[in-house]
Amino acid sequence: MARRESRIDQELARALSHPTRVEILEKLQGRVASPVELSRELEASPGVISYHASTLLRCGCLELVSTEPRGGGLENFFAITARSSLRHN
Repeated sequence: MARRESRIDQELARALSHPTRVEILEKLQGRVASPVELSRELEASPGVISYHASTLLRCGCLELVSTEPRGGGLENFFAITARSSLRHN
């Protein structure tokens, strides 16, 4: 079990080592937003934000709150998890 926790901590450390991912977590403090909304605020493409959000989702820092149809596709909305808010407070 300790080995699994160590691996998870290493994944978390790698995920948080990228400044865009840290910015995403900061922007999501106390709110829900989509990669499209975050891309406007962070001045990055929605694809870049989606890529980093999926990494944060895999390591347990983000959760998918809802999905809504938009312009022939789907727009995902994310919020931070208790795990990531504890690390940033």
